[in-house]
Amino acid sequence: MKRLAIAIAIVGAFIWPANARADDACWKLLEGAIAHRVAAAVPAFVSYSVKRSVARHGGLPLLTEQHVVFRSADGAARVVDSLFGNSVRYTYQLEPGPPFIGPAVQSDGSKDDAKAIATVHAHAGKACDDVGSETVAGVAAEHIRITPHRPGAAGIRDLWVGADGEIWKAVVAQWLDGGALAGLSGSILVECTIDVRAVGRQAVVSSVRFNDRDLGLEGEYDFSGYSFSAAAPVGTF
Repeated sequence: MKRLAIAIAIVGAFIWPANARADDACWKLLEGAIAHRVAAAVPAFVSYSVKRSVARHGGLPLLTEQHVVFRSADGAARVVDSLFGNSVRYTYQLEPGPPFIGPAVQSDGSKDDAKAIATVHAHAGKACDDVGSETVAGVAAEHIRITPHRPGAAGIRDLWVGADGEIWKAVVAQWLDGGALAGLSGSILVECTIDVRAVGRQAVVSSVRFNDRDLGLEGEYDFSGYSFSAAAPVGTF
C-alpha cells in the first residue's frame, strides 16, 4: 500500500483504504493526492527554521526555536533547538514533523513507515465526504473530510487537494510529546491544522497549529527560511 507522511508525521502516514469503492469520487481524490505526493521529487537536503509557541490557556507561552537540516533520503535531521540549550542532536523523530507532506521513509531509506502518527486504516465504518471547493494558500482546492473508524483516534480529519493533486492544507489528530511541550505526563493527542505553501517548486509546511480546550493547551509552529541543496550543508552530515 502507498503510505504518506503528513508532517507532523506532521506528521504521519496515509494508507489507501482497501475497502473503498472504485467509483467513489472522494476516495479516488484521496488516492490521487497520495499518489501525487509519493511520486513528488524532493530535494536531497532541506534547511529551515521553526519558531515554536506552546502555552497552557491563561499562561505565558513557551517560546523556542529550532534550526533544522532534513535529509530526505532517510528522514534523518540535524536539529539545534533552544529548548535543549541549542545543543546539536540527530533524530528521526522531528517535532512537530518533517518539512513537507510525504512520502514517509525508514532509516534504511525505504519508503514505508516513518513516524506513523496520522494513519488511515481500512475499516468498513470509515467515510470520505467531499465538502466542496475552497481557496487555500491562494489555490482552488477540494475539501475532503475523513470520518474516523474510532472517535478520538489518531488519523486524518480533513484534506484540501488542488487540481494537480497537491495537498495544500490538512487537519490531523496526532500524538505530541506532552512532557517536552507543556510539562504534561507522556504523549498527548491533539488535533493539528497543517498549512502548506509553495517555495519555488516545492510544497512545504508553513505552519502547524493546535488548540485543545480539554487539555487547556494551544500551540503554533511557524516554518521559515527554507533552502534546498543536493549536498549536505558544510558541518552537518
